[in-house]
Amino acid sequence: MSTPTAPAGSGRRPHTSGPQDGGRSRPDTTRRGSLLVIAAVAVGMVVPVQARLNGELSHRLDDGIAAATISFSGGLVLMTLAAVFSPRLRAALRALGSATRNRRLPRRYLLAGVLGGTFALAQSTAALVTGIAVFTVSAIAGQTLGGLSVDARGIGGGPRQRPGGPRLLGAAVILVAAVVSALPRFADTPAPATILLPALAAVAAGFLLGLQQALNGASTAASGSALAATWLNFLVGAVFLATAWGVKALIQGRTGQALPTDWWVYLGGLCGVCFIGASAFLVRRIGVLLLSMASIAGQLTCSITLDFIVPSGNHLPSPLTVLGALLTFPAVWVASRRSHGSTPHSGGTRAHRVRT
Repeated sequence: MSTPTAPAGSGRRPHTSGPQDGGRSRPDTTRRGSLLVIAAVAVGMVVPVQARLNGELSHRLDDGIAAATISFSGGLVLMTLAAVFSPRLRAALRALGSATRNRRLPRRYLLAGVLGGTFALAQSTAALVTGIAVFTVSAIAGQTLGGLSVDARGIGGGPRQRPGGPRLLGAAVILVAAVVSALPRFADTPAPATILLPALAAVAAGFLLGLQQALNGASTAASGSALAATWLNFLVGAVFLATAWGVKALIQGRTGQALPTDWWVYLGGLCGVCFIGASAFLVRRIGVLLLSMASIAGQLTCSITLDFIVPSGNHLPSPLTVLGALLTFPAVWVASRRSHGSTPHSGGTRAHRVRT
């Protein structure tokens, strides 16, 4: 009795080769995923540097909204200069416009910069009422909730990932880490009744920040360039903040101080370009939740490092603050474990058909 064989020249390979190929590729996939998470941690480390620079600018101007507006405008100037000297970036911006006209990218996605501007406004207003500790924990809670929600629905065309056990556990640990890290500062927190609404505003701002990352990821996929999404983000955010600054000036009159002459206080915009551009690149590859959590780990680590090297107050970070920062890393590791509930989209045209 003869064994059936494939026709000559059919190119069909023995069935046993599939598992072997998959076995060889799995370590490469795991290594690539680990590198992307490490990159997200590094991106998060930019945020405390930006916060220090914007905080110094805000202090010298005596106007938080003005400082946020100048920071966004600085980022817009840098991205516009890049567009002037980069034909590829100009081509990506044209592709972004074409995707919008052809309805491959919903027009409302172009307003993602408003969400980033909203977070900047919350930093300059709500944080003054709640204190840094409550604002930080509230914003992290909002980012975590936003990451879970956006990933579960696949908003922005990213990989749809159901909130399975590892992701929920990682999210819970990151919240515990945030609370532990902020415990030493809760003593300076005002009465709960006075901070409830500002704290909820901080939660909402954190949620919108996660949504912004997903929308920027969709713009990146539509244009083929994270820099195009970054330019658009700064344009819209700068206009939004300038409008808010103008409304404030009309209501309260012109306040604040003259612009400082030290050049380094204006580098917050450069930090923002690095953070938003890298986040737009990473979000389609690791998802909003993991990007947010890894970024939070980087933020807390860099914040503590800065407090040791260049203290901003009279006290060095407490052991609880250090412990909270260390807890973020196992949280990221747990959340990054592969879950059977994720259904990542394939590349190509599907990336342009974003989910709304």
